[in-house]
Amino acid sequence: MKKLALLDLEGTLIDYEFWEALAENHEKGDELKRLLEEGLTSDNWFETFLKRVEMIIGTPKKVIEGVAEKAIKRLKPEAPTLISELKKQGFTTMIVSGGFEDFVKILAEVLSVEDYVAQKLIYHNGVVVGVLPVFEEKGEIVDKLRPWFDLILAIGDGFNDLNMLKKADISIAVGRRANDLAKVSEATAYNSLDELLRDLISGKLKETLACMESGERR
Repeated sequence: MKKLALLDLEGTLIDYEFWEALAENHEKGDELKRLLEEGLTSDNWFETFLKRVEMIIGTPKKVIEGVAEKAIKRLKPEAPTLISELKKQGFTTMIVSGGFEDFVKILAEVLSVEDYVAQKLIYHNGVVVGVLPVFEEKGEIVDKLRPWFDLILAIGDGFNDLNMLKKADISIAVGRRANDLAKVSEATAYNSLDELLRDLISGKLKETLACMESGERR
């Protein structure tokens, strides 16, 4: 059986939000934070994303890279073990992030995931001039990868992960919004990554995966 694990990055694997960090030293920082929160708690993620990009046009690439590099120190302690355990259980691991490739590729390498999907900033003369949107919502990624895998597991923490969670065979919501996400999807809610990891190794989640592999549904 070919199995795929799709993992959100910010808030799920790292205790860090790229946009919040960028906003700290941005003249329109308060508005960037407001748009980020709106995107994470509603169905307006893509619209708010495009507005945020418009606000950072002209930002030097070195600023983007500097914010990205700081994220390495904010990896959740359980994240590398989670990736390792998913691989042991036969999953191909892939980060699906609404963040930018400049940011995501650094964390993907540190976590040793097989691949990642992220948005791509466009630069000219070393400054941001636009964006190439790779997807509008994360459910698109499940649809595109569905023909190649028998079982898809999705893990996320925000409402921008909702369609990915809904379309996956097994969905897991983690963090402070987990219960709210679980109410509008079939996701299993976990308060923390540590709690999820315990179940993945020896508890309820392992049993669920075994049922799915044997052809049963949730």
